[in-house]
Amino acid sequence: MDKSWLILIRDRLSLRYRAGVDAFIEFARVNVGGGSTIRCPCNKCINLDWCEFGIVQDHFVRYGIMVSYKIWLHHGEWPDNQHGDSGDDRDESKDDNRDEYPELLKDHCRETYMDDDDVEMDHDVRNFKKLQEEREMYPGCKNFSLLAFAVKVLHVKVENRWSNKSFDMVLHIFRDLLPEGHLVPELIFETKKLLRDLGMGYKHIDACQHDCALFSKENMHLIKCPVCGESRYKFIGGKGIKIPRKVLRYFLLTPRLRRLYMSRKTATEMRWYRDKCVYDGIVRHPTDTKEWKEFDLHHPEFAQEIRNVRLGLASDGFNPFGNMSNAYSMWPVILMPYNLPLWLCMKESFFMMFLLIPRPHAPGNDIDVFLRPLADKLKELWDNRVVTYEASKK
Repeated sequence: MDKSWLILIRDRLSLRYRAGVDAFIEFARVNVGGGSTIRCPCNKCINLDWCEFGIVQDHFVRYGIMVSYKIWLHHGEWPDNQHGDSGDDRDESKDDNRDEYPELLKDHCRETYMDDDDVEMDHDVRNFKKLQEEREMYPGCKNFSLLAFAVKVLHVKVENRWSNKSFDMVLHIFRDLLPEGHLVPELIFETKKLLRDLGMGYKHIDACQHDCALFSKENMHLIKCPVCGESRYKFIGGKGIKIPRKVLRYFLLTPRLRRLYMSRKTATEMRWYRDKCVYDGIVRHPTDTKEWKEFDLHHPEFAQEIRNVRLGLASDGFNPFGNMSNAYSMWPVILMPYNLPLWLCMKESFFMMFLLIPRPHAPGNDIDVFLRPLADKLKELWDNRVVTYEASKK
């Protein structure tokens, strides 16, 4: 669709400008749905107010449309439809629907061995090499490796909200269907273990039941809380079986950040805030705020590298058992990469859960005890930067 009238035509009473307004209204009427109102993107309403179509047309003439509103997100247009100026971008847009798994596999391999080929491989690298060598899901299969199968079926499970029980039932069907010699896991536990072998799992950190301290680092070998003296474990029966009273789930941050640059498409989007963001005085993204600009002034060396990751943090509690009378709650700590465009950085698929805090009630001020692993990791990344393979630039 021709959008040149947004910028080139200053006379809002001209026939060409009015034709452009009519084209926008018709586009919104078709793509938004059957409602009688839409968000008004004029310079006064800036997509905050809902107005009838006739009023939107009037506002376009009186106030003009926001120049920076180039992708009509609120009116049915998707960012993928907006092609870049370069030939490479156009070529990539034709292949948006292709299967990127083989490319991701190659990029992950480059990332794994980029530092030094002679360095002794750690546990994650050995597991990845093993999975890469298992090319066939069953004798004669040319399309699926075990890793590809695990990634795709888990993706389908998440997208369609399958229960663990239903997922295991589907796995059993595959096991009965495929010929002997297949590699289909028997349970969801075994399927998830494949991803943990790639460094995408989580660790357990024991915590005091009163939230006084974590049993990690200097407290790792303690049996009692160093603050309140409460026992770290509770004992089951008379057999001497002990289990932690409270456990914090700690998800590895570094491999998740590195994987933001494994996909060529995502790696390109991670530079959006510098390459494609429009600065016109309107705050739409954290990069438009004065805090972001002041941070860049105080840390020019960090700001100079466009691919350094900027993170936002949020936490809130939820009842994992739904609207039942049980008052138990869990508190995930979520990180969001603010390098991404405004239509992606707050999208669920890019949320990274770093901590999962189990509690009967809200942690309140005691949440700082559980945030210590995150603070330590961020300090470590700030002082000792991690080098990774950037797929879009190779």
